[in-house]
Amino acid sequence: MRPLARTVLVAVVLLAPLAPLPSLAAPVGIPAETVATTPFARAEVMRLAEKVADYQLATMAAGYIPPNTSPDTPDPKGWVQGALFVGLTDLADRSPNPAYRQAIMARGLANQWELGKRFYHADDHVIGQAYLWAAQNGAGAEAIGPLRRRFDAILAHPPKVGLEHAEYSDPRGVDCDQRWCWSDALFMAPAAWLELSKVTGDPRYAAYAKSEFGAVTDYLYDRKEHLYYRDSRFFTRRGPDGEKVFWSRGDGWVFAGLARMIPLLPAGDPDRLKMESIFREMAGKLAEIQKPDGYWSPSLLSDPAKSLPESSGTAFFTYGMAWGVKTGLLDRKRFEPTARKGWEALTRAVHPDGKFGYVQPVSDRPESVSYEDTQFYGVGAFLLAATAMADLDLKPGRDLTTPAPSPVEAVLNIQSGGQRKDGVIQGGVFHRRKTFKVPADHVIHDGLIAFEGLGWESDLAAYRLYLDERMAIDIFGKKTPGPVLNRIGQGVDNYHDMASWGMDIFKVGDTVGLGGLGRLSQGKAVQLGASAITASVLESGPQRAVSEVTNTGLGGGKGRLRTRYELRRGSAITRVSAVGDDLKEALVTGVVKHPGVVVLQSPPDAAGWAYLATYGVQSLAEDNLGIAVFYKPGAVQGGPRDDGVTVFVAFKDSASVDYAFGAAWAQDQQGVKDLAGFKTWLAARQAELNATH
Repeated sequence: MRPLARTVLVAVVLLAPLAPLPSLAAPVGIPAETVATTPFARAEVMRLAEKVADYQLATMAAGYIPPNTSPDTPDPKGWVQGALFVGLTDLADRSPNPAYRQAIMARGLANQWELGKRFYHADDHVIGQAYLWAAQNGAGAEAIGPLRRRFDAILAHPPKVGLEHAEYSDPRGVDCDQRWCWSDALFMAPAAWLELSKVTGDPRYAAYAKSEFGAVTDYLYDRKEHLYYRDSRFFTRRGPDGEKVFWSRGDGWVFAGLARMIPLLPAGDPDRLKMESIFREMAGKLAEIQKPDGYWSPSLLSDPAKSLPESSGTAFFTYGMAWGVKTGLLDRKRFEPTARKGWEALTRAVHPDGKFGYVQPVSDRPESVSYEDTQFYGVGAFLLAATAMADLDLKPGRDLTTPAPSPVEAVLNIQSGGQRKDGVIQGGVFHRRKTFKVPADHVIHDGLIAFEGLGWESDLAAYRLYLDERMAIDIFGKKTPGPVLNRIGQGVDNYHDMASWGMDIFKVGDTVGLGGLGRLSQGKAVQLGASAITASVLESGPQRAVSEVTNTGLGGGKGRLRTRYELRRGSAITRVSAVGDDLKEALVTGVVKHPGVVVLQSPPDAAGWAYLATYGVQSLAEDNLGIAVFYKPGAVQGGPRDDGVTVFVAFKDSASVDYAFGAAWAQDQQGVKDLAGFKTWLAARQAELNATH
């Protein structure tokens, strides 16, 4: 990779971003082991660090912008790329490869050594840390001229706002960002102020940084939990189990920021001593809550059994732990194992080609993340962690982590902040929701809801329920066990095209799809129709995903339907229970009858659970797919019916509906390749249902 890196690095700062390149992605899923043996010796760690840096710089040179990024990601002076360049400075200090130094110098020259446009905003100051490095590594005083002028102007006109953080939706704006009123800022700006003071000998810059750091620490630091709130909006927010919400990357910014600030102050400086005390307190708390798999939860105090791996916060924490152990600020016996576990986790996030995954996309709070997610700032954090681990130059040892199993998830991903253009909402950011009431003006394909609905998945199967008048259920065929729903359908991919994880494999049309609830109208199974819809995620891993959807105003009247969906780890079967009230027509469920399929039904005298199913070349990948609904014969009107489009059953009592459905695709991990195999699969699933109920 090095010859490639040397030829492309200068181009990194000059090329405009192109569209995302799906072909660069490595296989999706949670890898059993990306790195065969975790590197701990300095030379081995540096090789991995350079591999990750080379991948990042090469793809940047090609104009590649990762999916799920914020609009400011392409900004060469902004924080997203600025954090990457902070990591590159530490790599350049340790690597004999001149390419990393060249990249930093080239970025500064291309930027004319200027900061971002926002005068006070800390995010637009972080690139200044790279300029300060450049000034001391050959670029000279020219490299910090604009930085010094900006900081002088701030000193001449200091901000006079408070630290209370408004909502980003507030039309008056967030004026507190003229100061360091959010945790991220403590990585972005203070080190630049302190280093400028050290380089120039002007104490005013350090005095400003120490004053602002003290103010925001007094405001955001929870002295009981020894963690920082992301900002004041989170003082009263609580997680699903009543826990305080401390964002992993938000505290990671602070912990890494402290590791960069502390050495820039003289030993014995009162403010340095305060920073060291906070750093030790945070380290103690972080060591306590590190997960068995080596990662830290995106929401630090949440149930670790339910949280996904997240690498950016973990990288910042690992960096701080390794730096603290190396400098003696942290006790080696207590904290070296924490650093080792964090590093072991981080190496599992590195793809075979050097891409660094599990990086939570841009946000201000804990959000969804997958192995495929990468961001520039995450790579910067990894480089900081890697170089600090290289400095420790540890001996190989027993893997201290316990990798987490593939999670089961329910996903309700809603776009906010976008603008409607040509009937489609664009430019917003998707956020996971626990509950969402579909607005009355929502229309099919308007981009409001990722993949148009509520999704749930296990390691074997994934389904989605359209949250509109269709209320039909679709199938995402999964070739790999890892979670995929949290990252697809957000306007940057096409899940109708085959990807390494799989694709949308099912055509629903005007039917109930697979196991959707519909109504019996003139002897046919038809979709539910318009209603007011509220969807909720009740449970999302690690062993099951449970969701609930409420429809009101069905049939243009008082009809109400509440439906619960449950999928367990290791299963492709969704269990459904529903309660209807004031419904004018009977509820039905069934399976689409595509042309050429074989229709299968359990024997009419079957005890316990019965099934109706179809099998054949009916997937959108043009290969075999089997779909089935399981029901209790005593709960339906007569037996299965066939209206030519759907094979279905009608329930006797809409107030007490209980059934299940599932699918087996030729390319998924269940191993069903032909009709005989599907018949065996049906019998096994039927037996499982009979054994449980």
